[in-house]
Amino acid sequence: MKKRTLLLGLSLAATSSFGASYDTLPKGVDMFVLRQIMTSKIESKFDAQNNDNTLALKENFTSSKLENISGALKTYFEELKAISPDAYDQFSLGEFKADAYAEVSAQGLALAHGLTDRLTVYGQLPIYHIKTDVTFRQTQKSNLAAIQAAVQNAPTNSAVSTFVRQLTLQLPETNAQLLQSLVVNFYGYKALGTWEKDALGDAELGAIYRFTDFADKGFALAVGTVLPTGDADDPDSLQDVSTGDGQVDAFVESMAGVSFFDNVLQFDLKTRFTYQFATQKSMRLIDDASIPLSKSKEDMSEKLGNKIDATLTTTLYPTLWFNVNTSVIYSEIGASQYGASNSNVKKVLEENTESNNYWAKVGIGFSSVELYKRKKMEIPCEINLSAQKLLNAKNAANYERFDLDFRLYF
Repeated sequence: MKKRTLLLGLSLAATSSFGASYDTLPKGVDMFVLRQIMTSKIESKFDAQNNDNTLALKENFTSSKLENISGALKTYFEELKAISPDAYDQFSLGEFKADAYAEVSAQGLALAHGLTDRLTVYGQLPIYHIKTDVTFRQTQKSNLAAIQAAVQNAPTNSAVSTFVRQLTLQLPETNAQLLQSLVVNFYGYKALGTWEKDALGDAELGAIYRFTDFADKGFALAVGTVLPTGDADDPDSLQDVSTGDGQVDAFVESMAGVSFFDNVLQFDLKTRFTYQFATQKSMRLIDDASIPLSKSKEDMSEKLGNKIDATLTTTLYPTLWFNVNTSVIYSEIGASQYGASNSNVKKVLEENTESNNYWAKVGIGFSSVELYKRKKMEIPCEINLSAQKLLNAKNAANYERFDLDFRLYF
């Protein structure tokens, strides 16, 4: 099963949300940021054709679906077809449905410090709480009785065909527990069901340098690294959600903006390019995209695709202490590359690993910073609320997101 790290974009920014995107902290000023992120229940994802599909899976385990799982099963079905073509054509262990969903929330912590009026350094760390659930149920029974009747008196011409006939006559009726046993005992995966964990995400360290001193426009540049402090993908679980990608990243980000009407209306554009370095990982050797299960694993190189993120924001400041903002967000991740020794495994692992998504975001903000400067408030802080909806995507989970952001200056 192809799984993806759920990265919620916990870029906390090292500047005031009431300032322009290119603003930096004054020299000697520190900022503490606490962000709470919640998502709606994740029950669907966009595929490679930008179609929104449910996470629930429904599969009828027919002979054509089962014979490619292993060499032994292929031999069994070849002999079954030779004994009785009707039994081969009718063979079905039944139809099974797996209902799946995920629930995710996260807290982000960040600290920033103004080294100079132009240079700010920061660090941030997300903490995730994730719950997933997979429920198996059989939606259509097998037709083993008809298959066994078809082979009951079928002639056999070898010891192997005789054995296959006897094995077919002794096959047990299938159920959800039998399928769970196949996943655990034959393939060696962890049992499917309710899965829950709290885990760190990947930490980010960065610095922002502001190049301009204009009152109504500006430009800044940020550079930094993302460290693999989160939990990477578990090759022995079909339902875990990674909180980190297991590798080091390096990024460069530009921040530009312009304001009008004495800073009442502001436009900001932030763009980030992230290079993801290759690393060694243990991966399941899946060689058929239609059967995302494998008993074998291999340590191989994984080079995740590079990322591009862009955010265009419009902010209206009716007062010194209140703002309303809207954003359009675009993210893109290139195709991954794997160093599998088997070329077919490499092809399957790399297939449909590129992704993109388009978001619309609205928010409001409250600030006491200007009131603090005028000695009308004792604590300089900000509170920001936002909601964002995924408009369209490719190879990405579908959910809504809600953020509560608190910033304290000291």
